[in-house]
Amino acid sequence: MQAFDVAVRLGSFKEAADVLNVSASAISHRIRNLEVHLGVALFQRTHRAVRPTHAGEKLAAATGRAFALLAQAESAVEAAGQHRLRLKVLPQFASAWLIPRLSAFLTRHSGIDLAIETSNRNVDFDTETFDAGISFGPDKPEGVVANRLMEVRTVPVGAPALARRLQLRTAADLGRAALIHVTTFPAAWPLWFRHAGEPVPPATRAISVDSFVAALQAAERGAGVALALEPFIAESERRGAIRRLLPVGHVTGSYWLVHPPGAQRNRALQTFKKWLLAELAAPN
Repeated sequence: MQAFDVAVRLGSFKEAADVLNVSASAISHRIRNLEVHLGVALFQRTHRAVRPTHAGEKLAAATGRAFALLAQAESAVEAAGQHRLRLKVLPQFASAWLIPRLSAFLTRHSGIDLAIETSNRNVDFDTETFDAGISFGPDKPEGVVANRLMEVRTVPVGAPALARRLQLRTAADLGRAALIHVTTFPAAWPLWFRHAGEPVPPATRAISVDSFVAALQAAERGAGVALALEPFIAESERRGAIRRLLPVGHVTGSYWLVHPPGAQRNRALQTFKKWLLAELAAPN
């Protein structure tokens, strides 16, 4: 029907083929099949042009109305989508940075419906339907539009009582502590020790959790030594819940705002992106 409708409006199978990005013979074949199906000729064919028959004109009036309604429906759906934004965000960034600032964003942009899902895995636009995500990695993600948000360092932290008991002086002294590992980033401790110039010591015991958020919470409660993400530990330090146990910090990667190239038309996303980058650029 689309081939027929475009051919009627343009008066040419060739021009219809150009618009639909197919061959002229494909257009002719589709219309011939439609004529066979309906049992009536739809076009008068000449050497230079095609004109609809009486039956073709009646069908064209109906298809014109139908495609106009489809276009209106598509525009309405697209307009509704301009006010919705679905984000997939890593838990540490969500809890320590984004959520505390959301009230200010929603007050300024009350017409945007924002849905946030937290996950320890980066967004995958091939299998998920999010408009954008805040992901983590050492390098700029490929195949998407990506804006670097902030660089992240890992630093060893523990509860004040644990810090007093351990009296750590070097990275090797961590062999006396229970190390808290993050299962979604198992290389965190090996990378930190390599940066510190020490082999990973044989710890007396180890604890595993699934996120840096959980690791920080466990460290605050004295369960062991965690690698915390800087700059997200300032609040815990102000509360006196943790202390930095050694001065060595290792840059592990960056947070990135990512979205598919086609999402550039999403006004809600562009509004959020502009606000997010401005907030990060503002003085603390």
